[in-house]
Amino acid sequence: MILVRYILREHIAPFIAALSVITFLFVIDFLVTLMDRVMSKGLPPAIIFELFVLNLAWIIALAVPMAVLVSCLMAFGRFSGDSEITAIKAAGISPLTLMRPVLLVSTLIMVLLTVFNNWILPEANHRATELMVAISRKKPHAFIDEGRLITDFPGVQIWVQQIDQHTGVFRGVQIFEHEGGGQPRLVMADSATVEYRDGGAIIMMRLRHGENHILDKDDPQKFFRIRFQNQDLAIRNVDDRLERQERKHRGDREMPVEMMLEVAQKAQASYDHVWEENMDKIWDELRTLDTLIRGDTLLESQGFAELPLRPDLERSARVQVQSWERARHRNVLRVVERLTQEKKRVAQYWVEIHKKFSIPVACVIFVLVGAPLGIMARRGGIGTGVIYSLLFFIIYWVALIGGENLADRLIISPEFAMWSSNVLIGVFGVFVTWLMVRDRYTGNKFWHRWQIFRRKNKKEDSP
Repeated sequence: MILVRYILREHIAPFIAALSVITFLFVIDFLVTLMDRVMSKGLPPAIIFELFVLNLAWIIALAVPMAVLVSCLMAFGRFSGDSEITAIKAAGISPLTLMRPVLLVSTLIMVLLTVFNNWILPEANHRATELMVAISRKKPHAFIDEGRLITDFPGVQIWVQQIDQHTGVFRGVQIFEHEGGGQPRLVMADSATVEYRDGGAIIMMRLRHGENHILDKDDPQKFFRIRFQNQDLAIRNVDDRLERQERKHRGDREMPVEMMLEVAQKAQASYDHVWEENMDKIWDELRTLDTLIRGDTLLESQGFAELPLRPDLERSARVQVQSWERARHRNVLRVVERLTQEKKRVAQYWVEIHKKFSIPVACVIFVLVGAPLGIMARRGGIGTGVIYSLLFFIIYWVALIGGENLADRLIISPEFAMWSSNVLIGVFGVFVTWLMVRDRYTGNKFWHRWQIFRRKNKKEDSP
């Protein structure tokens, strides 16, 4: 029991450190790719923090298996580097015994991560999507710049020739109003100042020395010109409120397994219905098209052989047959496309269902890989652990992401797409664990042979 506690305690610090570093890297990538679109909206810090917390869910789901691998590599590497593995084997304890408590804890992490992926992650994704939709609808306060036509305000277009940077006075102001279905109006003023009312909801422009040009309602060829010395013009500011709306629709990554199974079953039922409804008709039309293609002439294949060989009648019949052929071809393509779309929809949801289980299972598989490689790495430390981790991360995620794309395109099955990376790395992990248990290699033997190989090469290369 003391040995079990010692082994687990040695994994805690590397696990927390690896989880923190990996999460930090994902967060940096998130901030770079997304926050530039969010910061320009003028959001309060609370909204930005909420968006950050909601996106932590998918980051944790991906970071936990990676942290398990790194902690195993570093912990067992330290055991081997400090010769603790040798001492334990001298006491008659198999290295597999050291792996058992880690395997049990990784199994517990697998179960917890599966529950997290099925219930917490979809809800966090759903709320993050709702928040992002609300943020995308939110417009920032419109800024009035000189020498640029401002079209951000509803029903109003503004042109300012010059802005005094010290006093904030606008020079050469032209305002075109076309709101509410009334008569359009052009307002020109020598200068203007701006004030905000109702918390920025209304912009009050105080115009000086200008004219109003208004078209005559009865005769558009005429217009009124009204001069003024002072005139106030109220303009509704752009809507900068963050209004959230509850979304009833959920994407595949916003659903638990139960909901996705229901959608996948409906899509499969729709596919079966389209198949049963159109398949007999499709085969009849395909056979007819095949007859048309294989026939010597279109006319003979349609039974027109007994028609008089008048050129005008022959051309008319040929046009009708070709038109019929194109119509049947379009019908076949339409049905096949509908079947393909339903099949892709089924595959898309099954990919997400399997992903919710395959990623947590990787926690156990990475222990089978990390423990033997950690013993083999010996004193490689964090550098060797990072190198091994990156290697297996690349293999795992390339297989996972590539498999997802291939499954969505119906090239491979969703099961194979989501579990092939686990099977590939798992087989390797079982193999190196078996070698470790059979004592075919240990850290000492591996590095001893490597040093012999290096010395041999140096002697051959030396003059």
